[in-house]
Amino acid sequence: MCDVCKAEGLDWHFHNGEKDTLHTGRLYRVYVGQVAKVRLCQIHAVQLFNLGEMRFLRENLALAREVSEKKSAFLE
Repeated sequence: MCDVCKAEGLDWHFHNGEKDTLHTGRLYRVYVGQVAKVRLCQIHAVQLFNLGEMRFLRENLALAREVSEKKSAFLE
């Protein structure tokens, strides 16, 4: 399941249609000296690529909150 869709309570299969593969995204500026690894659906992977890491996290505050609260679940 896509971490962004999960945080926002979206049905990621319906949201993405036939493109149901998950991509691994890496967030480098979330933790000091460590990399956060997130699972992203097609739509959110493209959004991360287009917006960049900081704007992506500003647009998806539910994910940013979850990453900060559950650090061990997202560490690589």
